[in-house]
Amino acid sequence: MAKIPLKNYLWLIDKLSKRPMTFAEISESYERSSLFERNHPLQARTLYNWREKIDELFGIQIKYNNETYRMENYESLDDNSPQKWLIQSISVNDVVARSRNLQSRILLEDIPSGNELLTDLIEAMEESKVVKISYQRFSDANAKEPIKVEPYCVKVNNRRWYVLCHVLDQPSPKKTSKEYKKFGCLRIYALDRIQELEITDEKFTFPKNFYPDEFFANHFGVCIGYDIPVQKVKLRVSDEHRMYLRTLPLHHSQKEIETKDNYSVFEYRLHPTIDFIRTILALGADTEVLEPMELREAIAEEVKTMNKYYKPKKKKE
Repeated sequence: MAKIPLKNYLWLIDKLSKRPMTFAEISESYERSSLFERNHPLQARTLYNWREKIDELFGIQIKYNNETYRMENYESLDDNSPQKWLIQSISVNDVVARSRNLQSRILLEDIPSGNELLTDLIEAMEESKVVKISYQRFSDANAKEPIKVEPYCVKVNNRRWYVLCHVLDQPSPKKTSKEYKKFGCLRIYALDRIQELEITDEKFTFPKNFYPDEFFANHFGVCIGYDIPVQKVKLRVSDEHRMYLRTLPLHHSQKEIETKDNYSVFEYRLHPTIDFIRTILALGADTEVLEPMELREAIAEEVKTMNKYYKPKKKKE
């Protein structure tokens, strides 16, 4: 099976997001890009296939009218959507690749591993094919026996790619919420811990009433946390640091519910899993958990443990 030229699709979306273009303009721009392969100019049929795949994968329609190509619904994409993030990333990478004299002056945050499996998983999702994986957690000495999974979606978090899967022949965890129990055993796997991956010929049907963005809406990061209910969280943030949260919210549910001269109170609605706890700890003394009490106590316990490591040692007399 041919590999999906995902970079080509994203490159075309980025170009047409700026202005409508003729075929000649697209072809000329493509030949100047880092994606161009010598002696392989862009063909009209190839462009047609890209448009079809872009509509199928991203829901973006590229229309041809009066000898120009234009996108119909690009503005409907959320600015924080993974589609926009991918498009912008490809655009920056293409500029960097073409501007070799500036490469040392444009510093990007790399995702160090897992990228080689990403296209395979997207291919499997596109073809609705079951994947067989061997997975090794950091706490395991060896990879576990291969399991069959149905890949539902991929997600990037803290410089790692993850895939949310329905695991075949396994029951759903006991504390799975009622709304998702009907989907069976849903688990998330880091791509850099997948030791082997094989796309099988076995087909699956993606459930029509399952929406990945809704599934992750109340989660923070990628920790599903079946045993931790959705809760209202309130954080008191110091004067200087609240500006950072205003410009880069911790979570889409963030609301600034109280503003004083030297602090603000932000409210969230989410599962306060270990991912969220670690993020709060990273904010340091600028942030205080006001509620719920269980989360406040969990943070206090972590700080207490950390404090043991940094207590000054008594000098021997």
